Amino acid sequence: MTAFLRVLDVVERSVLAVLMLLMVGLYSLAILVRELLPAYARDVAWIDEATRYLLIWAVFLALGAALAQGRQIAMTSYMEKFPERLRGVMRKLIDLTGLAFSLYILWVGLEITWMVVGTGQRSPTLGLSTGYLYLALPAGFALLAFRYALSLFGLIDRWSNSPHEG
Repeated sequence: MTAFLRVLDVVERSVLAVLMLLMVGLYSLAILVRELLPAYARDVAWIDEATRYLLIWAVFLALGAALAQGRQIAMTSYMEKFPERLRGVMRKLIDLTGLAFSLYILWVGLEITWMVVGTGQRSPTLGLSTGYLYLALPAGFALLAFRYALSLFGLIDRWSNSPHEG
C-alpha cells in the first residue's frame, strides 16, 4: 500500500504541475498574441476556455493531495484544547463525516456528469463535450474519499502532516 501511495503522490503532483504549466504557457501565449498580433486574437480565443477547464481540473484533483498532506482547512487550535483521547475520537468522526460527504458528492457528481453527457452539450470554442468539465467534480471527490478512508482506517496519518499540529 505504501508503494501505491507514493506512486499516487507522484502522479498527482506531476499532473498538477503539468496542468499549472499548461495554464501559464497557454495564457501567456494568448496575451502575447493579443498584444503583439491583434489580428490573430480570434485564433487564440479557445485558450480562455481551455485554461478554465484546466484550472477546474487542477482544483478538484488537488483535493486528495491537500488532505493527505494536512493542508486542508482545519480548526487545529480548537482541537488542541481537547484531551488526547477525545482528539482521536474527533479525528475519526471528522474522517468518517468527510468520507460520507465525499462519497455523496462523488455520486451526485457522476449523476450530473452523465446527465450533461446525455444532452450532447459542447463547449463553445473547443468543441469538447462539457461532460469532461463536469467529470472533474467526481474525479476529485473520489480522490478525496480515498484519502479520508485511508485516514479513517489508520493507513495514513494525515493529522501529523498538518503544519499546525505537532
